[in-house]
Amino acid sequence: MRALLLALLAGFAAWRAYPSDAVVAWDETASMILVAHDARIEAFDGDGLRRLWTVEGLPHPSMIVVSPDGATAALIDPLSNRAILVNVPSGKSRALTTGATPIDGQFVGSTLYLLDRDAAEVERFGADPSRAHIAVAADPVFMRRSGRFLYVYSRSGGALHEIDPSSDRVVRSVQAAASASDMELDGSYAYLVHPQRGKIEVIDLRTMRAAGEIAVGAVPTDLAFIREGTAITARRFAVADPAAKRIWQLEGAESQTKAMARGFLRGLIGLRLYSGRHDDYPTGIDRLLASGTTLLAYDSSGRTLYAEVRGKPIAIATGIGPASFAITSAGVVVWENGGLHRKTK
Repeated sequence: MRALLLALLAGFAAWRAYPSDAVVAWDETASMILVAHDARIEAFDGDGLRRLWTVEGLPHPSMIVVSPDGATAALIDPLSNRAILVNVPSGKSRALTTGATPIDGQFVGSTLYLLDRDAAEVERFGADPSRAHIAVAADPVFMRRSGRFLYVYSRSGGALHEIDPSSDRVVRSVQAAASASDMELDGSYAYLVHPQRGKIEVIDLRTMRAAGEIAVGAVPTDLAFIREGTAITARRFAVADPAAKRIWQLEGAESQTKAMARGFLRGLIGLRLYSGRHDDYPTGIDRLLASGTTLLAYDSSGRTLYAEVRGKPIAIATGIGPASFAITSAGVVVWENGGLHRKTK
């Protein structure tokens, strides 16, 4: 099992061996598709048919982060320790030199925060040339935002830091388990995916304390939220399990008050607690992307993208990188064979 796990995790990061892979992002507010490829950045209209502008990019792009107002995008290159800030409407860009190995980013308003893994810090880039450096625990790999705070998880030791952007300081920390392969936030809770343990660790962000664990699958690797809660169900999330060639669907954590209310309603209408379901795939899925009712599943080892069509997983693209697709308001778009293609509606 250990050998299988190492092989799966190696496949999960295998995209770094393909420097020509594109990075695609959907700017919902501006209704534009952004694509980084071949050392340039391009913007397309919402249908992906008309190119709006092209500017110089970076040689090894890994991620595009878009500001909440849709006006600014940041392209990150962890291999060259650089980033580019782009004004989305005009295409005007500004190059940034970052700390060692920037691997994640978040906007707070128009201010960009970058997570530098090998420097073990979070950097702030504002409109002016001034910068801030916030030290975090060694080997930080994920940075997410919930409310007005940023949360950074460090893989080697399992530290989870809460950062207040108003002061650019770590204000609270909690010790979680090490070696998580993904972290996602859902309001008041953080979910850490642990492949070696076959569990999802839940952290209550209100108290910064452990809130339990969820056993799921054989080797879970990635998590995505797929459906909002209702009066009788909590919010659901999907978990990729490449060893079992399955995607599991489960209910998320919730407050005791909400849980009691849902339980009461279920009792009235004779429903049992939602215990989860799974969908089988032909290959091992290790990465998920969800938006609205659309769920995309990606197999890193086979470089294959799947979508559910009439309840069945269908391969809609092969030979593409793990960031070469996006979910837009009009459907799924994929960068392949040197062009942008719409796959589903």
